[in-house]
Amino acid sequence: MTYDRTSPPDRRLHWVLLANASRARLFERDHDNGALRELGDFVHPGSRLKSAALSHDRAGQGSKGSARAHFEPPTSPKEREQQHFAEQLSQHLEEAARAERLVGWAVIASSPFLGRLRTALGSAAATRLTHHVDRDLTACVGQELEQRVTELLLAHPSSDPGGS
Repeated sequence: MTYDRTSPPDRRLHWVLLANASRARLFERDHDNGALRELGDFVHPGSRLKSAALSHDRAGQGSKGSARAHFEPPTSPKEREQQHFAEQLSQHLEEAARAERLVGWAVIASSPFLGRLRTALGSAAATRLTHHVDRDLTACVGQELEQRVTELLLAHPSSDPGGS
């Protein structure tokens, strides 16, 4: 993804991230007319794979004395892939916020990916987060997308700085 680093940020523009565990779309939204301009489309194929395809080894066994224990990973391979994707997106947002290309932004994402993403945010991106909505709009396009984003942002008042 490339950004215009020479022009100052337009205070009327706001970023909107639409995301689920395997795809995210980043838009710039004009507050005056609600028009969306797509800045990037991120796809994370690993989040779509079945856990069996991500993990080639079975959980190990160990013993202590005469008892046997079965070791399970604390998170599934699929959850790790989803967390990795959330961290990648957060890194993009953090870099943009620190470079002052990101003035304010909203995230509209499926649950539980919304929680993973908010947890992964750095401080600069988190302080600029204005809205967070639990909904998956990654497949919406055109007028329907602009209308649904506008409706959701109006229906969900601004969140506290830092996304708390």
